[in-house]
Amino acid sequence: MNLDDVVKGPGPYTMSYGFTLDVLCESIGKTGVLNPPLVSRSEKGGWDVVSGYRRILALKALGKSKVFCKDVSFVLSSPLERLLANFYENVATRDFNDVEKAMILERLQKHFSREEILASFMPLLSLPRHRGTLELYLKLANLEENIRKALTAKEISMQTLKALQEVDEASRRAVFGSLSSLRLNFNQQTKFIDYVNDIALREGISILQALSERAFLEILENRKTNNPQKANAALELLRIRRYPRLAEEERVIQSKISAIPLPLGVTVHYDPFLEAPNYRLEIRFKNGEDLRQSINRLYSLDELETIPDLWQAHESQD
Repeated sequence: MNLDDVVKGPGPYTMSYGFTLDVLCESIGKTGVLNPPLVSRSEKGGWDVVSGYRRILALKALGKSKVFCKDVSFVLSSPLERLLANFYENVATRDFNDVEKAMILERLQKHFSREEILASFMPLLSLPRHRGTLELYLKLANLEENIRKALTAKEISMQTLKALQEVDEASRRAVFGSLSSLRLNFNQQTKFIDYVNDIALREGISILQALSERAFLEILENRKTNNPQKANAALELLRIRRYPRLAEEERVIQSKISAIPLPLGVTVHYDPFLEAPNYRLEIRFKNGEDLRQSINRLYSLDELETIPDLWQAHESQD
């Protein structure tokens, strides 16, 4: 078969997404195609790939023009039979990524009820028989390409994906653009989205408005800072905006601690969110005499009494 006769694109049966061809090209280059692709006649007279889509792409990448294929147009006469043939061939030999699972479920829903998919196919995809999970993956199949690529590349988590699905398209683009620009890790992504959602709800504005304000954009556009610095600055800006009274309490506490002439090597620590009621004192020393001197200096500091009660600060949160 001429490779040019194969319908371009993955077609209605392919279940591959986010893959590389390097290893497959090397294998085919050395041993050829050991397992011929399966094809069937398309409605327009060309050929749809039933299975072997990656093999065909690898052959094209190697500059090949022809490949031996098996025509299953009559053996597998219906679209459902062809879809299931590809599904069972793949599910027995490899794991699917999340976007591939979404593609499979979207195609299965055209032929099976939700109940049948939950009972028969979700376990085969290592997914729980949960309707909410099914809906999550069905929405994923139709999300923007850049979001699906990010999920496959593990640049965003499934928790982040779920949060992105729950907002309008404009907000989703703004949030995803910020996450991508800041290169936040999964924990930071969760904090970022929680802060932005709370700010929008608290102030009665859209998420897009919250992320379009000058102070936030200046962090993203600052060329003098690296990505980790931008990420920390953005999260801190949002945190202060979300918890203004807490941020003010922190400022007061830090101001009072900074005013105390602590001995060299002595540091006072406290929970940055004021969720724990106690401080922690750290003393770095070279020997016992050094430690004794630090303790004596601390004992003589009247300013220590100005350190406020953290539990009261905790109670002042919003």
